[in-house]
Amino acid sequence: MANKNINRRKLRKKNKTFTPAFVIFLILISLAILIMNFFKHDYFKISQVYIKGNKILSDEQILKGLNNPVGKNIILYDEKESIDKLKKDEIIKSVKIEKKMPDEIVVKVKEEYPYMYTNYKKEKYIITNNGKVLDKTDKLSNSSLIKLKLLKNKPKIGKKFTDDKKVLDFINLLQKLKHSKDIKEINLENYNDIGIIIKDIQINFGDLKNYKYKLKLLDSVLKDIDNKKIKAYTISLDKGKNPVVEVEENSLDEKDENN
Repeated sequence: MANKNINRRKLRKKNKTFTPAFVIFLILISLAILIMNFFKHDYFKISQVYIKGNKILSDEQILKGLNNPVGKNIILYDEKESIDKLKKDEIIKSVKIEKKMPDEIVVKVKEEYPYMYTNYKKEKYIITNNGKVLDKTDKLSNSSLIKLKLLKNKPKIGKKFTDDKKVLDFINLLQKLKHSKDIKEINLENYNDIGIIIKDIQINFGDLKNYKYKLKLLDSVLKDIDNKKIKAYTISLDKGKNPVVEVEENSLDEKDENN
């Protein structure tokens, strides 16, 4: 009997090695190892960065501002720090970073930069792509900025050149045209008779009724002119549903000869 009691005591001592506290410790260690492996796993490393909305800053410049996220863990990646860093650039107006699990981020930026200029008396005012009046200057010779004709009201520095949201949206959509880089002049002296000059072609746009559809139509007409290699000098979008294109007679003759 004495030997049996001794053996039972030994078993009890052995069993006390796996106490609840020790089991919890083992579980925590296992979880820590799993979490470390989880964060180090290639599955969650950023491999794709999509940048949208930038026209002035290059993708490389924005990636540098993002602290070059490729290869970093998407969960640990601090997008707030990157947003704050990007916003230090004067051109960047706003930034939004969206994480798409497991390995992609989408960066949407809005830039603000000199885009147009307008005359008031003997002074020239610089206007951004968003319609904000930046500054005035008398030195804009050979400028690449678009000439904007406005009503004869003095622009207010720091304010939008107009409070009309439809007009501002019209300016924004103009910048999305395929031929936006070829715009030379926008005439907003009369909102019912808007004029645009693109590639030396006078666009008689008319009023802002159905302006979104008309801009898409304009893009299509300009593309067709390019494809057919026609020399047009006027496009009228204010004469009914269909655009009227006036072309040089010589360009039609040349086209027929080529065909």
